Amino acid sequence: MRNSSIQEVLAEIEYLRAKRARVASASPRLVVVHGEHQPLTNCLPGETVEQISLAVHSHVIPLSLSPIGLVIADLLARKRPMFLTASQIEHLLASDPFCVRMGANAPSAPRKVVKLARKSVKVYIRRLRSQLDKALRAAGLTTLPERILVSESTDLLNVRTYRFAIPCEFVHLNGDTKRN
Repeated sequence: MRNSSIQEVLAEIEYLRAKRARVASASPRLVVVHGEHQPLTNCLPGETVEQISLAVHSHVIPLSLSPIGLVIADLLARKRPMFLTASQIEHLLASDPFCVRMGANAPSAPRKVVKLARKSVKVYIRRLRSQLDKALRAAGLTTLPERILVSESTDLLNVRTYRFAIPCEFVHLNGDTKRN
């Protein structure tokens, strides 16, 4: 009698583990691909942002972003725990070593300096959400893009903060992976 109740508990535990694993694999994550990576290092200034994708289950859905959109998405992914205002994003694009030295490791490509006004940052946030919405629909998820790229009001008038609310994974073209 007692042995069967233990078996039932063990079966329930296995069921819950499998259910948790299935739910975790259904949760989207952002995949950021960096190029011009220096081997045996983490993300460093001088690399390029090659692609941003949304990964769900075994599907990887690339987001169709402009080069500036890629840099903004990468910046939000690298600073993921922090909420950033458009003004802070504008400042980081001009001062963050990764953004300032973007592509410096490339042998022949000219370095790109990204300078944006706050209004332009907000436009790129909307475009990024639009691409996230398309990717979520392609993955068959009903999640709203506002649940992926979260914005919150601040005490200041008309000032919002932004951050990714999903895990972000950094993949380097030489195969290194860093989870954030």
